[in-house]
Amino acid sequence: MRRSRSLVIAALALALPAGPTLADALDEAAARGTLRLGVRADAPPFSASAAPGRYEGYSVDLCLAVVEAAAARAGRPIRPDYVAVDAGNRLTLLAEGRIDLLCEATSRTLGRADRVDFSLPTFVTGAGLMIRIGPSPIALPPLGGGGLGLPAEPPRRIGVLAGTSTERALRAFIANGALNAQMVEAATHQDGLAALTAGLTEAYAADLEILVALRAQAADPGSLAIADRTLTLESYAIGIHPGARALRVLADRVIAELSRSGRLMQIAERHFPGRRPGEAFLAMTLLNALPD
Repeated sequence: MRRSRSLVIAALALALPAGPTLADALDEAAARGTLRLGVRADAPPFSASAAPGRYEGYSVDLCLAVVEAAAARAGRPIRPDYVAVDAGNRLTLLAEGRIDLLCEATSRTLGRADRVDFSLPTFVTGAGLMIRIGPSPIALPPLGGGGLGLPAEPPRRIGVLAGTSTERALRAFIANGALNAQMVEAATHQDGLAALTAGLTEAYAADLEILVALRAQAADPGSLAIADRTLTLESYAIGIHPGARALRVLADRVIAELSRSGRLMQIAERHFPGRRPGEAFLAMTLLNALPD
């Protein structure tokens, strides 16, 4: 597998056009010997701490492929420099140039595109709810009449990670009356899980793949259930320092090649065992398979 990946990256590097624009944009990383990757410890299976100073996950693997392509193009070693970020500071650090790539669960939105650049889409998901199954569990019937399937009374407490697109969507649902609930912000996904299992909230909102990983981490996974309806549709991408056009083109070429070769699907299957990506992911890979 490692040899196959190296051959793909080498072929990709040869396909990259030489020229001042591309070379100048990658000079700083080549001179420094690093690409600074913004990573999260609390967003598995996209980005998580594997050991002190080491991170793993679906988005991390894609960024490492970009690092390999940058090194192949520069003809010198370039290593990943992991910079820990959180949901509150990640876009600021990227916009200020303190990181080069944002490698975690980052949704592409038009508002964020005003501040930073994005690669081609890397994943398609949706925000959902994980509920606590207790004596009086939340009922989640199919959506109808504009509601979200939650009981109208009494107001429910729903945890959500602060600074995320899920938080904004949940706030909008509450504001327009589609959801009668109190939003409880969490500093990390693990804090949100702890509040849910302790009975401080009745539900936790996050992207579905993150909810699956959180449920697996719970002391009693059987006490938690994930609703089968999504609240939003989210398109993930690698965040890129604004104005770093050459780096964005390089990242897009890596994603396009991984999509054409089928390796993007293999990476996804490795990080989401037992949950083969659905039709939306397959459609994304077809659209990403751009020709050179």
